[in-house]
Amino acid sequence: MPGKLASGEDRFEMCRLAFKDERFEISSIELDRGDRSYTVETLRELKKLYPDDELYFIIGSDMLETLTGWYLWEEIISLANICAASREEGYVPDLSAFSEEQRERIILLGIEPFEVSSTEIRGIIAKGIKESELISPEVADYIFEKGLYDDGLSEYRRLISEKLDDYRLNHSECVSECAAVLAEKYGADIEKARLAGLLHDVMKNTAKSEQLEVIEESGEKLSEVELINPKVWHQISGAAFLKNNGIITNEEILGAVRWHTTGRAGMTLLEKIVYVADFISADREYRDVNVVRRLAENSLEHAILYTSRYTVEKLVSADLPIHPATVDCYNDMLLHFKIQKG
Repeated sequence: MPGKLASGEDRFEMCRLAFKDERFEISSIELDRGDRSYTVETLRELKKLYPDDELYFIIGSDMLETLTGWYLWEEIISLANICAASREEGYVPDLSAFSEEQRERIILLGIEPFEVSSTEIRGIIAKGIKESELISPEVADYIFEKGLYDDGLSEYRRLISEKLDDYRLNHSECVSECAAVLAEKYGADIEKARLAGLLHDVMKNTAKSEQLEVIEESGEKLSEVELINPKVWHQISGAAFLKNNGIITNEEILGAVRWHTTGRAGMTLLEKIVYVADFISADREYRDVNVVRRLAENSLEHAILYTSRYTVEKLVSADLPIHPATVDCYNDMLLHFKIQKG
Protein backbone atom coordinates (compact mmCIF):
# COMPACT_ATOMS: atom_id res chain seq x y z
CA MET A 1 0.00 0.00 0.00
CA PRO A 2 2.84 2.52 0.47
CA GLY A 3 2.97 4.98 -2.39
CA LYS A 4 5.88 6.35 -4.33
CA LEU A 5 7.59 9.04 -2.29
CA ALA A 6 9.62 11.87 -3.75
CA SER A 7 13.35 11.25 -3.97
CA GLY A 8 15.88 13.98 -3.33
CA GLU A 9 16.21 14.45 -7.08
CA ASP A 10 12.42 14.78 -7.41
CA ARG A 11 12.26 17.38 -4.65
CA PHE A 12 15.13 19.33 -6.25
CA GLU A 13 13.37 19.35 -9.61
CA MET A 14 10.07 20.48 -8.09
CA CYS A 15 11.87 23.33 -6.32
CA ARG A 16 13.49 24.30 -9.61
CA LEU A 17 10.08 24.34 -11.32
CA ALA A 18 8.44 26.29 -8.49
CA PHE A 19 11.16 28.96 -8.12
CA LYS A 20 11.89 30.15 -11.63
CA ASP A 21 12.29 33.76 -10.54
CA GLU A 22 15.90 34.86 -11.14
CA ARG A 23 16.07 36.13 -7.54
CA PHE A 24 16.19 32.52 -6.37
CA GLU A 25 18.87 29.89 -6.84
CA ILE A 26 18.15 26.25 -6.07
CA SER A 27 21.17 24.50 -4.59
CA SER A 28 21.90 20.77 -4.64
CA ILE A 29 24.78 20.86 -2.15
CA GLU A 30 22.90 18.83 0.45
CA LEU A 31 21.97 16.18 -2.13
CA ASP A 32 25.51 16.13 -3.47
CA ARG A 33 26.81 15.42 0.02
CA GLY A 34 25.14 12.02 -0.29
CA ASP A 35 24.98 11.21 3.43
CA ARG A 36 23.21 12.51 6.50
CA SER A 37 23.10 16.26 6.10
CA TYR A 38 23.37 18.75 8.95
CA THR A 39 22.44 22.43 8.69
CA VAL A 40 25.82 23.49 10.02
CA GLU A 41 27.58 21.64 7.17
CA THR A 42 25.40 23.38 4.58
CA LEU A 43 26.14 26.78 6.09
CA ARG A 44 29.87 26.03 6.13
CA GLU A 45 29.78 25.26 2.40
CA LEU A 46 27.73 28.36 1.61
CA LYS A 47 30.17 30.50 3.57
CA LYS A 48 33.04 29.09 1.49
CA LEU A 49 31.13 29.82 -1.70
CA TYR A 50 30.15 33.34 -0.62
CA PRO A 51 32.84 34.45 1.87
CA ASP A 52 32.06 38.16 1.61
CA ASP A 53 28.28 37.81 1.97
CA GLU A 54 26.14 37.87 5.10
CA LEU A 55 24.06 34.71 5.41
CA TYR A 56 20.47 34.64 6.69
CA PHE A 57 18.86 31.37 7.74
CA ILE A 58 15.05 31.51 7.70
CA ILE A 59 13.18 29.14 10.03
CA GLY A 60 9.78 29.00 11.68
CA SER A 61 9.41 30.39 15.19
CA ASP A 62 8.66 26.86 16.42
CA MET A 63 12.10 25.81 15.17
CA LEU A 64 13.73 28.71 17.03
CA GLU A 65 12.40 27.25 20.28
CA THR A 66 14.26 23.98 19.58
CA LEU A 67 17.39 25.46 18.01
CA THR A 68 19.61 24.81 21.05
CA GLY A 69 19.02 21.10 20.50
CA TRP A 70 20.39 21.17 16.94
CA TYR A 71 23.79 19.72 16.05
CA LEU A 72 26.48 22.41 16.66
CA TRP A 73 23.79 25.07 17.07
CA GLU A 74 26.25 27.69 18.36
CA GLU A 75 28.25 27.44 15.15
CA ILE A 76 25.02 27.78 13.14
CA ILE A 77 24.38 31.17 14.77
CA SER A 78 27.98 32.23 14.17
CA LEU A 79 27.67 31.40 10.46
CA ALA A 80 24.27 32.96 9.76
CA ASN A 81 21.74 35.38 11.14
CA ILE A 82 18.66 33.48 12.28
CA CYS A 83 15.40 34.84 10.85
CA ALA A 84 12.51 33.34 12.80
CA ALA A 85 9.14 33.78 11.08
CA SER A 86 6.04 33.68 13.27
CA ARG A 87 2.37 33.52 12.36
CA GLU A 88 1.38 34.71 15.83
CA GLU A 89 0.85 38.43 16.25
CA GLY A 90 2.95 39.77 19.12
CA TYR A 91 5.01 36.57 19.36
CA VAL A 92 7.75 36.93 21.99
CA PRO A 93 10.17 33.99 22.11
CA ASP A 94 12.14 32.87 25.13
CA LEU A 95 15.75 33.74 24.23
CA SER A 96 17.20 33.15 27.67
CA ALA A 97 19.28 30.20 26.41
CA PHE A 98 21.21 32.47 24.03
CA SER A 99 24.04 34.82 24.89
CA GLU A 100 23.69 38.55 24.28
CA GLU A 101 25.89 38.27 21.19
CA GLN A 102 23.78 35.40 19.85
CA ARG A 103 20.53 37.27 20.51
CA GLU A 104 21.79 40.11 18.32
CA ARG A 105 21.93 37.63 15.42
CA ILE A 106 18.30 36.55 15.85
CA ILE A 107 15.74 38.47 13.81
CA LEU A 108 12.00 38.03 14.40
CA LEU A 109 9.81 38.20 11.32
CA GLY A 110 6.05 38.58 11.34
CA ILE A 111 4.30 37.00 8.37
CA GLU A 112 0.68 37.05 7.27
CA PRO A 113 -0.83 33.58 7.82
CA PHE A 114 -1.57 31.54 4.71
CA GLU A 115 -3.69 28.61 5.77
CA VAL A 116 -2.48 25.51 3.97
CA SER A 117 -1.27 22.11 5.05
CA SER A 118 0.58 19.24 3.41
CA THR A 119 -2.51 17.12 4.15
CA GLU A 120 -4.67 19.47 2.08
CA ILE A 121 -2.21 19.37 -0.82
CA ARG A 122 -2.00 15.57 -0.70
CA GLY A 123 -5.79 15.48 -0.80
CA ILE A 124 -5.78 17.63 -3.94
CA ILE A 125 -3.24 15.32 -5.57
CA ALA A 126 -5.18 12.21 -4.51
CA LYS A 127 -8.30 13.55 -6.25
CA GLY A 128 -6.35 14.03 -9.46
CA ILE A 129 -6.81 17.81 -9.43
CA LYS A 130 -4.07 19.45 -11.51
CA GLU A 131 -5.28 23.04 -11.34
CA SER A 132 -5.04 24.53 -7.85
CA GLU A 133 -3.77 27.83 -6.47
CA LEU A 134 -1.79 25.80 -3.92
CA ILE A 135 0.38 24.00 -6.50
CA SER A 136 2.07 25.55 -9.52
CA PRO A 137 0.97 23.94 -12.81
CA GLU A 138 4.54 22.88 -13.61
CA VAL A 139 4.94 21.14 -10.26
CA ALA A 140 1.52 19.49 -10.54
CA ASP A 141 2.40 18.14 -14.00
CA TYR A 142 5.68 16.76 -12.65
CA ILE A 143 3.94 15.06 -9.70
CA PHE A 144 1.38 13.34 -11.91
CA GLU A 145 3.92 12.43 -14.58
CA LYS A 146 6.15 10.75 -11.99
CA GLY A 147 3.25 9.28 -9.98
CA LEU A 148 4.52 10.84 -6.75
CA TYR A 149 2.73 10.71 -3.39
CA ASP A 150 0.29 7.99 -4.38
CA ASP A 151 -0.21 6.18 -1.08
CA GLY A 152 -2.59 3.61 -2.53
CA LEU A 153 -5.66 5.13 -0.88
CA SER A 154 -7.17 6.85 -3.92
CA GLU A 155 -10.01 4.32 -4.14
CA TYR A 156 -10.98 4.99 -0.52
CA ARG A 157 -10.69 8.76 -1.00
CA ARG A 158 -13.13 8.55 -3.90
CA LEU A 159 -15.52 6.68 -1.63
CA ILE A 160 -15.47 9.22 1.20
CA SER A 161 -15.51 12.17 -1.21
CA GLU A 162 -18.97 10.96 -2.28
CA LYS A 163 -20.20 10.66 1.30
CA LEU A 164 -18.58 13.51 3.25
CA ASP A 165 -18.61 17.30 3.12
CA ASP A 166 -15.39 19.31 2.68
CA TYR A 167 -14.93 19.90 6.41
CA ARG A 168 -15.24 16.19 7.21
CA LEU A 169 -12.99 15.21 4.28
CA ASN A 170 -10.23 17.44 5.59
CA HIS A 171 -10.73 16.08 9.11
CA SER A 172 -10.48 12.51 7.80
CA GLU A 173 -7.22 13.29 6.02
CA CYS A 174 -5.85 14.91 9.19
CA VAL A 175 -6.81 11.92 11.36
CA SER A 176 -5.28 9.56 8.78
CA GLU A 177 -1.99 11.45 8.88
CA CYS A 178 -1.98 11.69 12.68
CA ALA A 179 -2.81 7.99 13.05
CA ALA A 180 0.12 7.10 10.81
CA VAL A 181 2.48 9.18 12.96
CA LEU A 182 1.19 7.57 16.16
CA ALA A 183 1.41 4.10 14.61
CA GLU A 184 5.06 4.65 13.75
CA LYS A 185 5.75 5.96 17.24
CA TYR A 186 4.00 3.12 19.08
CA GLY A 187 4.79 0.18 16.78
CA ALA A 188 1.44 -0.41 15.06
CA ASP A 189 0.86 -1.12 11.36
CA ILE A 190 1.22 2.31 9.73
CA GLU A 191 -0.84 1.51 6.63
CA LYS A 192 -3.73 0.08 8.65
CA ALA A 193 -3.65 3.15 10.86
CA ARG A 194 -3.62 5.47 7.85
CA LEU A 195 -6.59 3.67 6.27
CA ALA A 196 -8.61 3.40 9.49
CA GLY A 197 -8.07 7.11 10.14
CA LEU A 198 -9.20 7.98 6.62
CA LEU A 199 -12.39 5.91 6.90
CA HIS A 200 -13.31 6.48 10.55
CA ASP A 201 -16.04 9.07 9.78
CA VAL A 202 -17.29 7.50 6.55
CA MET A 203 -20.95 7.69 7.69
CA LYS A 204 -20.73 10.97 9.63
CA ASN A 205 -22.72 12.99 7.08
CA THR A 206 -25.17 10.22 6.22
CA ALA A 207 -28.84 10.73 7.14
CA LYS A 208 -29.80 9.19 10.49
CA SER A 209 -32.51 7.05 8.89
CA GLU A 210 -29.98 5.53 6.49
CA GLN A 211 -27.51 4.91 9.32
CA LEU A 212 -30.21 2.99 11.20
CA GLU A 213 -30.89 0.88 8.11
CA VAL A 214 -27.19 0.04 7.73
CA ILE A 215 -26.94 -0.91 11.40
CA GLU A 216 -30.07 -3.07 11.17
CA GLU A 217 -28.68 -4.77 8.06
CA SER A 218 -25.55 -5.69 10.00
CA GLY A 219 -27.65 -7.46 12.63
CA GLU A 220 -26.46 -5.17 15.45
CA LYS A 221 -29.02 -3.82 17.89
CA LEU A 222 -28.71 -0.36 19.37
CA SER A 223 -29.06 -0.10 23.14
CA GLU A 224 -31.52 2.30 24.74
CA VAL A 225 -28.68 4.74 25.52
CA GLU A 226 -27.45 4.55 21.92
CA LEU A 227 -30.92 5.14 20.50
CA ILE A 228 -31.21 8.47 22.32
CA ASN A 229 -27.64 9.48 21.44
CA PRO A 230 -27.38 9.75 17.61
CA LYS A 231 -23.86 11.23 17.86
CA VAL A 232 -22.46 7.73 18.40
CA TRP A 233 -24.34 6.14 15.53
CA HIS A 234 -21.75 6.98 12.88
CA GLN A 235 -19.06 4.81 14.51
CA ILE A 236 -21.46 1.84 14.53
CA SER A 237 -22.92 2.44 11.07
CA GLY A 238 -19.44 3.23 9.70
CA ALA A 239 -18.01 -0.15 10.64
CA ALA A 240 -21.23 -1.85 9.49
CA PHE A 241 -21.21 -0.05 6.12
CA LEU A 242 -17.59 -0.96 5.43
CA LYS A 243 -18.16 -4.61 6.37
CA ASN A 244 -21.60 -5.02 4.76
CA ASN A 245 -20.25 -3.83 1.41
CA GLY A 246 -16.99 -5.77 1.54
CA ILE A 247 -14.96 -2.54 1.50
CA ILE A 248 -12.99 -3.53 4.59
CA THR A 249 -12.70 -7.08 5.88
CA ASN A 250 -9.83 -6.59 8.30
CA GLU A 251 -11.24 -6.79 11.83
CA GLU A 252 -8.54 -4.52 13.31
CA ILE A 253 -9.50 -1.68 10.99
CA LEU A 254 -13.21 -2.29 11.50
CA GLY A 255 -12.69 -2.21 15.27
CA ALA A 256 -10.82 1.10 15.05
CA VAL A 257 -13.75 2.62 13.14
CA ARG A 258 -16.31 1.00 15.46
CA TRP A 259 -14.90 2.43 18.69
CA HIS A 260 -13.26 5.73 17.67
CA THR A 261 -15.90 7.93 19.33
CA THR A 262 -16.75 6.18 22.60
CA GLY A 263 -13.65 4.12 23.15
CA ARG A 264 -14.07 0.91 25.15
CA ALA A 265 -12.32 -1.22 27.72
CA GLY A 266 -9.59 -3.42 26.32
CA MET A 267 -8.99 -1.43 23.14
CA THR A 268 -6.48 -2.83 20.67
CA LEU A 269 -3.41 -0.76 19.85
CA LEU A 270 -4.94 0.32 16.52
CA GLU A 271 -8.20 1.31 18.22
CA LYS A 272 -6.27 3.43 20.73
CA ILE A 273 -4.34 5.12 17.94
CA VAL A 274 -7.39 6.12 15.90
CA TYR A 275 -9.29 7.16 19.03
CA VAL A 276 -6.44 9.48 20.08
CA ALA A 277 -5.78 10.69 16.52
CA ASP A 278 -9.41 11.77 16.27
CA PHE A 279 -8.84 13.99 19.32
CA ILE A 280 -5.49 15.53 18.35
CA SER A 281 -5.49 15.73 14.53
CA ALA A 282 -4.09 18.93 13.05
CA ASP A 283 -7.52 20.43 12.40
CA ARG A 284 -8.69 20.18 16.03
CA GLU A 285 -8.95 23.46 17.96
CA TYR A 286 -10.85 22.75 21.20
CA ARG A 287 -9.59 24.21 24.47
CA ASP A 288 -7.50 21.29 25.75
CA VAL A 289 -6.19 19.96 22.44
CA ASN A 290 -2.56 20.93 23.11
CA VAL A 291 -2.70 19.22 26.50
CA VAL A 292 -3.85 15.99 24.85
CA ARG A 293 -1.20 16.32 22.12
CA ARG A 294 1.52 16.56 24.77
CA LEU A 295 0.13 13.54 26.60
CA ALA A 296 0.00 11.52 23.37
CA GLU A 297 3.71 12.22 22.85
CA ASN A 298 4.48 10.12 25.90
CA SER A 299 1.61 7.67 26.30
CA LEU A 300 -1.55 6.71 24.44
CA GLU A 301 -3.06 5.61 27.73
CA HIS A 302 -2.47 8.98 29.40
CA ALA A 303 -4.14 10.68 26.44
CA ILE A 304 -7.10 8.28 26.56
CA LEU A 305 -7.54 8.72 30.30
CA TYR A 306 -7.61 12.48 29.87
CA THR A 307 -9.97 12.47 26.88
CA SER A 308 -12.39 9.93 28.32
CA ARG A 309 -12.58 11.98 31.52
CA TYR A 310 -12.99 15.15 29.42
CA THR A 311 -15.86 13.50 27.51
CA VAL A 312 -17.60 12.26 30.66
CA GLU A 313 -17.38 15.67 32.34
CA LYS A 314 -18.63 17.45 29.22
CA LEU A 315 -21.65 15.15 28.87
CA VAL A 316 -22.50 15.30 32.57
CA SER A 317 -22.38 19.11 32.59
CA ALA A 318 -24.81 19.15 29.66
CA ASP A 319 -27.13 16.52 31.18
CA LEU A 320 -26.50 14.22 28.22
CA PRO A 321 -26.34 10.41 28.32
CA ILE A 322 -22.93 8.77 28.62
CA HIS A 323 -22.29 5.69 26.54
CA PRO A 324 -21.38 2.78 28.85
CA ALA A 325 -18.35 2.03 26.67
CA THR A 326 -16.94 5.49 27.45
CA VAL A 327 -17.32 4.84 31.18
CA ASP A 328 -15.70 1.42 30.70
CA CYS A 329 -12.86 3.07 28.75
CA TYR A 330 -12.25 5.57 31.55
CA ASN A 331 -12.30 2.85 34.23
CA ASP A 332 -10.00 0.66 32.14
CA MET A 333 -7.41 3.43 31.95
CA LEU A 334 -7.66 4.05 35.70
CA LEU A 335 -7.04 0.36 36.31
CA HIS A 336 -4.18 0.40 33.81
CA PHE A 337 -2.33 3.07 35.78
CA LYS A 338 -3.22 1.51 39.13
CA ILE A 339 -1.68 -1.77 37.95
CA GLN A 340 1.34 0.07 36.54
CA LYS A 341 1.92 1.81 39.87
CA GLY A 342 1.32 -1.36 41.81
